[in-house]
Amino acid sequence: MNKLDRHIGSSVFWSFLTVMFVLLGMDFVLTFIDQVKKVNDNFPLESLLQVLTFRLPGKFTEYIPIASLIGTLAGLGAMAGNSELTVMRAAGIPLWRIGYAAIQPVLLISAFGMAITEYIAPEARQKADLIEKLQSQQDNQFSLTGGVWIRSEDKFVYINAADKNGTLYGIQIFTPIGQKLSQISKADTATHLADGQWELQTTQTTHFLENTIETHSAETSLWKASLKPEHLFLAAQEPESLSLSQSLQYQTYLKQQDLDRGPYQLEFWSKALSPLASIALVIVALSTVFGPLRSSTMGGRIFSGVMIGLVFQNTLSLFGRMSLTLGFSPFIGVLIPILICFALGLILIRRVN
Repeated sequence: MNKLDRHIGSSVFWSFLTVMFVLLGMDFVLTFIDQVKKVNDNFPLESLLQVLTFRLPGKFTEYIPIASLIGTLAGLGAMAGNSELTVMRAAGIPLWRIGYAAIQPVLLISAFGMAITEYIAPEARQKADLIEKLQSQQDNQFSLTGGVWIRSEDKFVYINAADKNGTLYGIQIFTPIGQKLSQISKADTATHLADGQWELQTTQTTHFLENTIETHSAETSLWKASLKPEHLFLAAQEPESLSLSQSLQYQTYLKQQDLDRGPYQLEFWSKALSPLASIALVIVALSTVFGPLRSSTMGGRIFSGVMIGLVFQNTLSLFGRMSLTLGFSPFIGVLIPILICFALGLILIRRVN
């Protein structure tokens, strides 16, 4: 039985790798075609390729559920085409045993994916985002979008990007007096010196006086702000760019500040429940291989897998967004489509048996 498990698992595993290679390759090429128009003197082709490469680990983890579905359909479908599954069933091997053997490689892949989600993909994506934001800053395309707004004492601060070393990029500090804007200070970078002190580099300060506007420039200047570098770094990242531990850390901070943490909760549970989603889709694949797709061609199985995957992803996105809009837990919003997949797959398997 161990040899049989290894044979089934190997078929699913190699089919998964083939599907993943195709998905990542298509994503890389299509994204490259879409983003190549951004290439210029400040953002050369090498930087674009670097950004796309840094985003591959994250893409790998995103595609694991869909690749598991299509890989299972393709792997078991090939065995069905060679009548291997028919022989197994005729020999009295129960369907659950074949399913158990098919799920084993998916569990290993999911565990590997969770390790990438926690330790590799977030740092790689954060580097990619930083490269893109610095490019827009160098091109003078800097705008007050895509970064983070914070309030420090009586000032409003916009930060375009931040790195793990405590360096901030593209800072704008707005100082109001009553209902009027008193001054705007812009700096290319800011470095944390000690508690409550930052050093601004390449600064330009505009003062709005009663009848005139004055502008002053300086290589460096001191900025007093009770802001912690670790919080600023997490705040400057998109929810999908954070690891699970970073997301939990920042959610705790947002809760303490009584701020909305819904998008971070949604992204956290989408990543944390990804292995469960992969298993649910494998069960659906098993039910279709032994049921509706038993006599289909390989192309038909792959097409069906893509359709099922698209429906699942759209349903997952729909319930996730509904949880944020209607105010129920994002955990429930992510779990509902997964439970629907489980129920659908188990019902179809029971009919086959």
